[in-house]
Amino acid sequence: MLAKKTMQEIQDLKLQGYTKTDIIHYYEGKGEKPPSRPTINKYYDMDVIPDNPHEKLAKDKSFDVEPFRSAVIMILETNSRKNFCMSSVYDVLEEKFIENGDYDKLPGNQQTLRNYIHYLEDSGQVNLSPEHRRVYDYVFDTPPGEQMLIDFGEEVLTKKLSIHFICLLLRYSRILCVYAQDHKFNSVEACQAIYRSFCRLGGRPAQFVIDQDAVFVASETYGEVIKTRTFEDFCTEQELTLWVCNKADPESKGPIENSVGFVKKNFFSARKVTGIDDVWRSLPGWLERKNQRIHRATLRVPRVVFDQIEKAALRPLIPSVYETSPNTFREYEVEALPYVLYKSCRYSVPRSYAFKTVQYKVVGGKIHIYDEDRNFICTHNLSERKGSTNQLPEHRKQDSGDWIIIMERLRGKWNCYDFQHFINGIKKENPRHISKQLSAIEQFLDKESPDRALVAQVMKECCRKYRYQFGQFKVVYELAKAGREVSSDDSRAQLPTGAVGYTDLSVYSRAFKERTAGKSSGDMSRGK
Repeated sequence: MLAKKTMQEIQDLKLQGYTKTDIIHYYEGKGEKPPSRPTINKYYDMDVIPDNPHEKLAKDKSFDVEPFRSAVIMILETNSRKNFCMSSVYDVLEEKFIENGDYDKLPGNQQTLRNYIHYLEDSGQVNLSPEHRRVYDYVFDTPPGEQMLIDFGEEVLTKKLSIHFICLLLRYSRILCVYAQDHKFNSVEACQAIYRSFCRLGGRPAQFVIDQDAVFVASETYGEVIKTRTFEDFCTEQELTLWVCNKADPESKGPIENSVGFVKKNFFSARKVTGIDDVWRSLPGWLERKNQRIHRATLRVPRVVFDQIEKAALRPLIPSVYETSPNTFREYEVEALPYVLYKSCRYSVPRSYAFKTVQYKVVGGKIHIYDEDRNFICTHNLSERKGSTNQLPEHRKQDSGDWIIIMERLRGKWNCYDFQHFINGIKKENPRHISKQLSAIEQFLDKESPDRALVAQVMKECCRKYRYQFGQFKVVYELAKAGREVSSDDSRAQLPTGAVGYTDLSVYSRAFKERTAGKSSGDMSRGK
């Protein structure tokens, strides 16, 4: 059936002076198949193309009558943009009109209904909800050694036997690691498999890309991800960050999803696997061969790219409590000094580990220290100087913090607008004796029992003229209580002292004159 656009084009060519033969040559010159000669004759001889040239060919629409029309439109609008079977619509109409006894049969068959539904959609008689189509973008590769993608797969062999495997893929080089077992991975087994891949690759990436699998993620609310306890400890130990994909969104980690499918199709499909032993026997060799193939996405060999570029970009290995041979840790009894002695050098641990047993392991120029339960404590760089003592800043003796309790007691009694400003000044002015200063102020105010407004006035004056010591606070308090102000030309209020002797200036004047007179007479006698 000729389109109306082509019909109008024949009429336009006619008005431009083309003959019927010229119109055939026109389409052939454009490389298109020309309409048949009878068709060209038909529309060339018309004066005007009708508005609906196919009106006579249109078939009667059996379902375009009530109540069938309203029922069909309601079904389409209710299931807007869903992929449903057209025959199911026919079945709903039979249930609604035939089984209830309203009609003996429907006005048409399933093909008639299908054509009618297409007619309703094309003519815009159905109010469909807006279609939300996802727009994709190309995901550029991250720098070498940056990301490792992780996902799980399952191959069902029989009703009672399944092979579960974990795939780990470095995004840059596309080198793949796979580990399998005969039951689902739990958090500990997953962390052990991840660490085995680190040891096999000879380093650690900086970031994991994972989905919200229960092995790794306990819950997620509005983007706030709560990791499982085991996986969180592992990430902290190995200094790893996470990129957690959204739920039910496998497209966000396409490379690892493709790798899981590749393992299923390429490894399991052509092998007769009767148990996990068959997988353990064949998987390492298969994996080595496949890492040396040309990858279809990058058109490069993963093993070559890894050896030449990415391996050097990985971070060095550090020990883990999840390694399969943890007997390489050494125990050490910490004495009164909270330090671990290794090759005549001492390395600090928190003071709370004094008189306790810790474990350590040396890897890659660093000493990693753990507690008895293999929980990570700290890491030191190995010192090259014999007999050195190495202390981390966070292991230094900290203030007891009892000043905070005193401060909160003062806040409860004398809180005011300038209270925190005054406390901050005391902390800066008396960093070593802040507890003593606050305690003295508290005892003084408890003894005086002043009005709250008076204390607020005193603190404001102290903040205004930078008086943050107890003696200065006391002077300002006494002046404020007497209704006086501290002199503005004084840089600081003076501490109270005992009685000071006063001597009149005339005494100093007389002594000066006597001394100068005696000096001048002595000069005259020597001149004679």
